[in-house]
Amino acid sequence: MSTAFIVLCLLNPSANAEPEEITLVTQSFAPLQWDNEGAPDGYVTAFLLAAAERVNQTVPVTISGYEFLPWKRAMLTAETVPNVMFFSLSRTPEREDKFYWLGEVSPYGQYFYQLSSEPEIAVDSIEELRDLDIKIGVQDGSNLHAYLNKIGFEGSSNVVPITDYHQGIEMLFLGRIDLLPLTGFLAEASACKQGYDGRQLKQVVFVEALAKPLWAVFSKGTDQELVAAFQGAMEDLRAEGFLDAQIQEHQANWQTLACGALTAGK
Repeated sequence: MSTAFIVLCLLNPSANAEPEEITLVTQSFAPLQWDNEGAPDGYVTAFLLAAAERVNQTVPVTISGYEFLPWKRAMLTAETVPNVMFFSLSRTPEREDKFYWLGEVSPYGQYFYQLSSEPEIAVDSIEELRDLDIKIGVQDGSNLHAYLNKIGFEGSSNVVPITDYHQGIEMLFLGRIDLLPLTGFLAEASACKQGYDGRQLKQVVFVEALAKPLWAVFSKGTDQELVAAFQGAMEDLRAEGFLDAQIQEHQANWQTLACGALTAGK
């Protein structure tokens, strides 16, 4: 487990109130949010920290921690502990009443990938995968896991629960699974970052039903003034183009960082 902690004390000389302490909780998912040698990095990180600075101009706030946790533990923390900001997650009917929804933080769309060196898996829909003798790595407890169960994969030997996409990439390249869902614009770089040739990843089928933006949320029990302040600050930053600029910068940097050394001279 990778965990990074920061303490961000945002000074607000115009306010005498005791600052609200919040904790940021997420799963590492570069370049959205990730642990860069002990320091939180990524475009969602930059966006939320900028929002916190803007919020602090009117509502005193202190970020007392930034934790990278396994997905199920991060979700449980956000469901049970007040003053927790959790991201980046899909907004679904099942989750709607569990959190205070703050705003969108990233586009999101997944494909199932196979290795181009393996026999082609040719399907037109995800449902067709149920009838094939293949292993599909799916993050345990994820939105995709729930979706697959809903469309008939529950109890199927096709589905292999995995902890996260890092483990899934390793299993795919080692031949332990045949398919792995990955975010389209991150797939190649994610494989490169782990020392594999990302160019070997081949798209099989798009997960159209789950192609929705990712959000940041506050846990229930968080002060409503703080919730509203973050909603407003995030909306303003998006309107100013701050998030789009961060996405472009971090995606380009991540691609170079992850795949540059592997592809140099080829």
